[in-house]
Amino acid sequence: MRSTATLICTLGHAAMTDELLRLGVTPRQLRMAIARGTVVRAARGVYLCAHADRDQRDAAVAHGRISCLSALRRANVWAGIDRSLHLQVPAHATGTRPVRDQGGQRIHYHWAQPQFPGTTERSWLVSPMEAVWQAIHCLDEEHAIACLESAVHEGFLTIDQVRELCARAPVRLAGGIRELEFTSGSGMETIVRRRLRHVGYSVVAQVKVAGIGDEDLVVEDCVAIETDGEKWHGPDRFHADRIRDLKTEALGRRSIRLTQDQVLYEWETTLAAIARVVTDAQREQSRRFGRLLTRRDDPL
Repeated sequence: MRSTATLICTLGHAAMTDELLRLGVTPRQLRMAIARGTVVRAARGVYLCAHADRDQRDAAVAHGRISCLSALRRANVWAGIDRSLHLQVPAHATGTRPVRDQGGQRIHYHWAQPQFPGTTERSWLVSPMEAVWQAIHCLDEEHAIACLESAVHEGFLTIDQVRELCARAPVRLAGGIRELEFTSGSGMETIVRRRLRHVGYSVVAQVKVAGIGDEDLVVEDCVAIETDGEKWHGPDRFHADRIRDLKTEALGRRSIRLTQDQVLYEWETTLAAIARVVTDAQREQSRRFGRLLTRRDDPL
């Protein structure tokens, strides 16, 4: 028979009393697990195993579910730049709750009944549909659209589920919804693609190139842009990324790498640099005696 701590682990490291009782845990077994230190009673009716993380502990103390942007971050879905803890509590809930989390950051509460309850929700975590639904109301238009595309890329939602959400989305997102594509490999890639198109550039996402793989974005068919997010472009990727850049240049296409800060906080300077590189690349193409690249894997 599995121990109480192991059972809580299978539930995602957090569980309510009624969940445990339904699964056959007796009050005596629960008291013994707490006495041994393998299970912690974080709040009345809420129990955690040793593997519970800080967000789960804060959610337990607040008697809330991890939701919205916080739920998205757990699934590597784009959630913008807000790093505060988002918790859902019932609309009719009473009593005082902590204003800040253990790290001193303000907690964002969603006082509402679930709009998309389902079998995928847990006692401590809202369902994927609920999380994205909350997020597109919290985020601005740019980040909300990036969130929707990222949710599909990460396998968090299906395209049909995103379409269902879009049919009920706020009116302010209508323009961005019409521009949805499900080719982007990251939320930041979505943001760069849309910004460049809005200023008039031709941009193709996830271009397959022989010997290289998928290039994040290709601008005006002459400049490749890689958006270096935290997940895929850490220090261990430095050498491999430089090899990709070299191969791209060898194909006659300029290569630019953008960091998250350059996209989110230094865009004016970044856009000016992209414009200069694109202009130079187009000028170089025109010097090739009028010859145009006819294949993406053309080495000349």
